[in-house]
Amino acid sequence: MRPDTTASPARDEDIDLLLLLEKTLLFLQRYFRIFLIAGILGLITGFAAFKLLPRNYKSTLILHSFMLTNPEEIAISDNWNTLLKKKEYAALSKLLNCPDSILKKTWNIDASEVQKVFTPVNPNGFSIEVTVTDNRILPQLQDAIIHGYENSLYVKDRLDKKKERLRNLIQFTEQEIGKLDTAKQQLESILRGQSRSGQAVILDGSSIYKQGIELREKLANQQEELAFTAAVQVIQPFEAFEQPAGPRKFIWIGAGLVGFLGLACCYAFVDSIRSKWRTRNAAASK
Repeated sequence: MRPDTTASPARDEDIDLLLLLEKTLLFLQRYFRIFLIAGILGLITGFAAFKLLPRNYKSTLILHSFMLTNPEEIAISDNWNTLLKKKEYAALSKLLNCPDSILKKTWNIDASEVQKVFTPVNPNGFSIEVTVTDNRILPQLQDAIIHGYENSLYVKDRLDKKKERLRNLIQFTEQEIGKLDTAKQQLESILRGQSRSGQAVILDGSSIYKQGIELREKLANQQEELAFTAAVQVIQPFEAFEQPAGPRKFIWIGAGLVGFLGLACCYAFVDSIRSKWRTRNAAASK
């Protein structure tokens, strides 16, 4: 009978695994204090970093534009964010018409479409998410963002022309209403006189009243349109939240723990290799 050799590789593997486990336990036992000290230092450092880092808050502003497309509005916002990242506070302050102190407390301005629709004109609006270190500046920052959109050269010219057109239409409509009121007064005076000529214009009188109602409704619509004529309309303003978005305690504590344990592992491996190297050199010299 031939000897059964199929079980020997498994036994060899078991022996190798046991040796590896034994060496690992001895390694951890030898450097236990190093790992313990590193873990404690990592926890303390991570918690200290969490306490020392400034709190930041996030809030979202939802806007709708009637002057520019969403990609154009987002491109303008991206340009502001680039200036903010480069700390070009003077240039950005001029564009947004706000003090530098507001911008220095702003970390990020990120714009995106409310609905991801790949069309040249998206009527669904766009959102701007900001990260600030003080949520009390959000009202001023919102006014600055709206000012920035409304006072670009192209948008400002379009706004001025549209407002001028609406004012002219309102003035013309008011004049027409005045003429109709005069005609209505004349008609009423004729009717009070009980003249035969008054009976001849009764049919015209009904059209005068109808035209007066239509013109007044038209005037109200024009005045409403003028009042809401802007580069962007605010759908949802910034909200100031009490709970900060960051830094996150457990992430920083975990980062500190992992960092110091990693340094401890590097030190332990280097020290272990040096120790074995010295032992081999000592044995070879004998």
